[in-house]
Amino acid sequence: MPHARPNIDLEQLRAHRRPLVVYAGAQLSLDAGLPSRRELAHALIDALPEQTSERRRETLREQATRAELADVFTELEREMTAARFGSEVERALAHDHLQPPPLTRVLASLGSRVAGVVTPNLDRLIERAFASRLVTYTRPSMDLLHREDWLLKLHGSLPERRTWALTRDQLARVSVRDPVYREVLRALFIGQPMLFIGTPEDDPIFDDVVDCVRGLAQGSPPRHWALLPRAALTGPFRAKLDEAGIAAIAHDTPEELLEQLASLAADPGALPSLPPPRRERRPSSGALRILFVSASPRDMDGLAVDRELRTITAAIERSPGRARIELVPRVAACFGDLSRALLERPFDLVHIASHGEAVGVILDEGRQVSVPAQVLASLFDEYASPEGSLRCVVLNACWSQAASQPIAKVPAVVAMDGPVDDHAALAFSEGFYDALGAGHEFAKAFREGKRRAECAVPGGAFAPQLTLHQCAN
Repeated sequence: MPHARPNIDLEQLRAHRRPLVVYAGAQLSLDAGLPSRRELAHALIDALPEQTSERRRETLREQATRAELADVFTELEREMTAARFGSEVERALAHDHLQPPPLTRVLASLGSRVAGVVTPNLDRLIERAFASRLVTYTRPSMDLLHREDWLLKLHGSLPERRTWALTRDQLARVSVRDPVYREVLRALFIGQPMLFIGTPEDDPIFDDVVDCVRGLAQGSPPRHWALLPRAALTGPFRAKLDEAGIAAIAHDTPEELLEQLASLAADPGALPSLPPPRRERRPSSGALRILFVSASPRDMDGLAVDRELRTITAAIERSPGRARIELVPRVAACFGDLSRALLERPFDLVHIASHGEAVGVILDEGRQVSVPAQVLASLFDEYASPEGSLRCVVLNACWSQAASQPIAKVPAVVAMDGPVDDHAALAFSEGFYDALGAGHEFAKAFREGKRRAECAVPGGAFAPQLTLHQCAN
């Protein structure tokens, strides 16, 4: 049978009675809504000083997509100065308002089955999930090998900048210049079985860890396990895991992953039921880049699109997050203007203010032209996260709910079910961007905008709808 080996490996893991050392990867942070390391790099690029040229920014964006992240962070620290680099990292990874996600809580509920945890994550979500039961180490120590209930933070802890290992020099400080580092890692990775969880696809940190384990094993690896998404288990990656002694236990859904981890508990039935993991839909941790596209063709009734742009601009300018929000307008826009803007640079949010109908939104080609719903969806899905940066689309146009249905990959889509009162549309936009400017995620911004519209025009023609796409995580 094609999946026999993963089932056998899972049974062997369940039968292993010694407390496990668990490597907890970046997925635990991603599920809470925090950015990945690559997303962090892009957020820092967006926060570069104004005098940084656009050419330099584009070079760094290209490096952040392809190059070693340590090299990118090194360049960013040089561009920003160490002090500002530290402040921007802290801002991007702020998580006091976030709850530990289900995967982290299941891990914490395993109790005595877990001897210790190793993580590259800077945030403190694991510490909070374990209710401070773990003794935290920010540098390797031989002492932890003889203890239980410990947490080793390989790349440091967010509140302690001196412990971070992001830049090339910081990584060298811990991995090259610290003589204890390699001894402790060898004792951990080679001296006892480990379980790897929360390692997303295309995770350069986990790739480095696998290379480290493979190198330390010197051809004689011990028994390790990893709970991994089946889609990540390509032939070459499986071979790499085998060389490191890591048995891959595949899962197809986040729910299956939770079940696999929970089954390791001494009494799995005693664990509380948990909802499946779901990343928060929130603006980018760096700058929020907004493309505003308006159209009011001359051969149709006029819309207050200029006033809507002024309303949004004013909301952003008075917001506490105004320095991190960029608004790019394209007025009297045709479909080519919209498509060209998305080709030229990344945006987190696209807002369209125009006429609409069930089959599409109407843009300005010198006359009214309806852009078919499937064409619009294809364009937006092309630039949607995680491959692209687009996280939210707002279609502030009559009947746009039907036209928005084909959009499948954009995490958050706001559209209107039926006709739209101009005053309600303006009030919605004001509330929506007031909330985004205050740092709130898209769903909360939607609720704020809806309340403003209902207050401005009680009983008026305005029925906004929010669609969240789980598959876009």
